[in-house]
Amino acid sequence: MNKTPKISIILPTYNRGSTLKECLDSVINQSYTNWELIILDDCSTDNTVDVIRSYAQQNLQIKGVSHPSNLGLPHSRNVGIRIADGDLIFFIEDDLVLHPTCIERLISTYTALKQQGRKVIIVPRLIEKIDQNNIAVKKNVPFFIHKMTGEIFTNYSKDFGGVFKVEIGHSCCLYPTAQLRVVGGYAEVYKGNYYREESDLNMRLIKNGYQFYFQSAAVANHNKIGNGGCRQFGQLRPTYYCARNHIVFLLKNFGAKSVYMIPCFLLQLTYRTIVRRFRFTSNFFHFA
Repeated sequence: MNKTPKISIILPTYNRGSTLKECLDSVINQSYTNWELIILDDCSTDNTVDVIRSYAQQNLQIKGVSHPSNLGLPHSRNVGIRIADGDLIFFIEDDLVLHPTCIERLISTYTALKQQGRKVIIVPRLIEKIDQNNIAVKKNVPFFIHKMTGEIFTNYSKDFGGVFKVEIGHSCCLYPTAQLRVVGGYAEVYKGNYYREESDLNMRLIKNGYQFYFQSAAVANHNKIGNGGCRQFGQLRPTYYCARNHIVFLLKNFGAKSVYMIPCFLLQLTYRTIVRRFRFTSNFFHFA
């Protein structure tokens, strides 16, 4: 591979015109310059298309694609995989702000490990607000996979220092383009909030012999904007799609083990939902 391989940055977006500019500016200001940015608008109803058009007209490295109807996050990412020209693909999100050396660090780490004959995917550090009840946070580790429920808890906000192997990555990793095409990209069976779509992809890559390495020096801020994107509002819809998509994930990836993992997961989800509801009610009456 070229020492300065071309990287295709794939950015799906939906109704984020008010916040998209900060993300795009962070890509343009990268220290690594051999990139293309593919922005996939999923039929936004705000000014997102206007923002994309403006940036694409000013920078030939930026390509804008607009879907005629809302097709969902996995479909958008798969379109990006199909049209990407780069040797590597880096998935980002429209509320992500890259630090100036983020891509340079990802590329140098990937190149060094690949030269050692390893099949690797590089995981950047995402600085974001994380629930302190997250098991990975409590255990002070970058990830934790619950053996009984199949749930994956990540703590990639923390700088654990150095580069080291981890069991799985998050949704914004650096992948070899050819291998994404070999495994068929994202499974489009995930709906609503698309919970577990990236876990499903990563599991298939692991089965093909790929390993994940966390590079905490490649940094981005994940702002987790509360509107637009695939945000689900209310209490019922997020819980429903969390349950639905995780069950799909278990059936696809754990086979016979899903017989006991599904009821264990549903019990855990029910417990957490009741606890959250109790805390909300307690806080409401406390401040009323």
